[in-house]
This record gives sequence, structure tokens and C-alpha cells, in this order.
Amino acid sequence: MLQEIFGCPGLKKLRIDEYYDDTFVRCVYFKDLESLTVKSITFTMNEMSAMMKIHNRTLRYLCLGAESEVLLDYHESANTLNRRQRCIDELVDEPDHDDHEDHDIDNAEDDRPWLKLEELHIVGFDVHKIIKPSHGILKLQTLTSMTLESCPGLEDAFDLLATDKDKSDLSLRSTLRLRSFSLRHEASNQQFRNRLLDFLGAICGLTHLSVLLEDVSRSHANHLDPMLAVHGQSLRSLVWDERSGRRDSFTTSEPLSAASYQLIGRITAHCPYLIELGVSMDWRDFTQKDSFIPNDYNRNLTSTAFARLKALRTLNIRTMPFVNAKKMALPLSEIQASFANSLLTIISCKNGREDVLSRSPPRNLETLALGALTYRDIRNGLGCHGVKDGELYQFLRLKVYRVIHNHQVDGKSPKPLAILAETGTYEKTEANGGAVNVLKPYWLG
Repeated sequence: MLQEIFGCPGLKKLRIDEYYDDTFVRCVYFKDLESLTVKSITFTMNEMSAMMKIHNRTLRYLCLGAESEVLLDYHESANTLNRRQRCIDELVDEPDHDDHEDHDIDNAEDDRPWLKLEELHIVGFDVHKIIKPSHGILKLQTLTSMTLESCPGLEDAFDLLATDKDKSDLSLRSTLRLRSFSLRHEASNQQFRNRLLDFLGAICGLTHLSVLLEDVSRSHANHLDPMLAVHGQSLRSLVWDERSGRRDSFTTSEPLSAASYQLIGRITAHCPYLIELGVSMDWRDFTQKDSFIPNDYNRNLTSTAFARLKALRTLNIRTMPFVNAKKMALPLSEIQASFANSLLTIISCKNGREDVLSRSPPRNLETLALGALTYRDIRNGLGCHGVKDGELYQFLRLKVYRVIHNHQVDGKSPKPLAILAETGTYEKTEANGGAVNVLKPYWLG
């Protein structure tokens, strides 16, 4: 059936979830193709280069990946550093050129048919090999949007992405024109995080930024300050989520930010025009009775921070509190709803207390979400090796709530109310015109 559409005139958009027959690379030809998505495919650099040259005049959006391989390795490999070696090998069919060869290519008169994409989305492949000038595939300066999911080779790629030609000084301003950058990376460490922040500091003017880092260590609340100082005024949508690993119980997990309420305060101070925000939060900052800093103080700082975001429409707290499910008298769904309404109280009221209604949540706030999507959610459970159903999975799933302002019951003072709209998806919210960019980033598990 797929063979029948190869060469189909007038076809502008094509999406294929999985395709492993090598005839795809040899035969695919659509002279008017503008958007191509193949989430799981195998190819070599020579094959990719040949295919891309056919579509260099029309193609503006490209998504290529080894999604199935990435997911399988993620759930089967205990050594995260070797998860995607197969994906790397698939791209290697020729020796790497020396750095001076790339420099010569950049400076030479080059009439090769470079792709002039506006949006690039790569899943699982070695980004460094794809963007190397010697491969003659991409002109990076035309990109306005880049999404990189579970890609090896990123530390080397940052040099090429953020600097001109063969220069490796990330203090130089990049010629990239990116307005949107999204990244999910497993097997992260402090060195990788530093390189990422250096890269983000070398580009300017992002309006959307999404970063998910797994296997990272604890960080200070101010570690994002230099990057936020560069992009804070232009950002309208921000997701920043770091975790030490997959959460495997109701009660244990290591918070990565020394004080999440301080990190939230720094984000809102630098980014006053945010429309959407997605962050992780250590709920114990507000609920643990023996907290080093009094709860009221933490809550007041958080309330003050959110009061700065006058245009905020969607807030996603991507972590769920730690609970003892066996001792809970109420169903978990009711407990989660109480968390959502408690959060609304924290960001709405002075000192986070209901008896001092000196503030309301940002008046534009329409959507409050708790938890985060996983691959299982976006693929409806298909091909999700190693993912187990159960109470914990249901508890951690994304919950999207609609915010009702000035809800009043039995003559009591009005207060905001969160009403559950959907679970494990954002489709209804998006269909109703909600701002859902921050709800889309997902973990593999």
C-alpha cells in the first residue's frame, strides 16, 4: 500500500510511524512534499543524504527517529550510557572527516542541494553526525524550531549548533535563528547540563524552551540564572524538569532542586511574560512540618512569584507529592484533586492560607495540570516495553484541571476551584483552545 503513494503528485504532508523496508529510502519521492515524519526508521548517512537531496526545494519540516529502538533500550538496558549504540551505528557508513575538512567545506563555494528546513525533529539518532557540514544535508541557519529526543552525540553537536564553522568558543553568539528548542536527554550529568546551559546562553530570543533531563544530580536554585537572563524577556512557554531517575514508588524520590520555591521565584522574576510554565516541584517544601524554613514563608514566596505572571494561562507542576497510599482513607483521584486545589490556594492567597484572600490566581489562568506524560500515554500503551500498569502509574499520570475563578459555595468567600478535565492526554483542552505546549513533553517511562 505504501508503495502506491510513492511519487504521488501534490502530496505535501506524510507521516509514517514505523518503516523498516529499505525501499523507503530508495523510492520515496514527492516533488511537493513539505512535511515528512517517520518516527522509527533505519538508514545510513549516505541514504539519508540521497533522499534529502530530492526534497531540498520544498521540505520545511522533517522528523526522523529510531523511536522503537530508543524505547526498547531504555527499558532493557541498565547501563544508560550505552542505550542507543545501535542508533549511532546505523548512521555510520563512512569515516568521519577531520575538523579542517569541515572548515574547508564551509568556506568553499558549495552548490550542493542543502535542505533549508524550518523545523527539525530527531529521535534517537546521533545529532552530531546529521548536522556536520561535511555531510552536506542541513543549513542550520534556516531553522526556527529544533526538537531533540534521546539523542547521543549532543555534547559534540552543541559546538556546531552554537558557533560559526570550526570555532568552539560557546561564549560567541550563534547565528542560529531558533525560536523554539526542545530537548529530552537521558544519561545526563553535571558536565552535560553545563554544556547545555552554555549552548542556550549562546543563542538568543527563544519564545519556547522545553528541557527534560534524566539521571542528573541535585542542583542549586540559581543554576538557570545565566540562561534565564538571556531568554527571560522573550520566553512565552517554558518547561524545565530534572529528575534523578524514574519514580518507582509512592514515597521515595530525590528532589533535584535545593529549594523548588526559590527556583520558581527565579523563573518568574526573569520571565514575566510567560503564558505557559511547566516545572517540577518538591511538595515537601510546603507540607513537611519540620521544614527548615517555615511553611508559611515558603508559600508566601511562591504566591509572590506567581503573582508576577499576569499573562499565565497554563501551569503544569510535573511532579506529584509523596504519599502513603495504604494509609489514605480517600481514593487517590480525590487526593489528587485536593492537591490541585491546595496548589491554587498557595498561588492565590497571601501566605498560602485560605483565610487571607488578598490575591487571586493570575486572571488568565485557565489550566492547571499535575504530573507528566509518558511514552505510554502518547502511544496509548502500544509498544511500551517494561511499563507496568497499576496505582502508581495512574497516580503519576498527567491530570489536567480547568480553573474556575471566584467559585462560591454556601455564601462563603469566593475562591478558585480546579475541576478535572482529562487524564493522560491534553486533547480536549487543546480542542477547546487551551494553551498546551507545556503539557506535550514526555518521559520515556
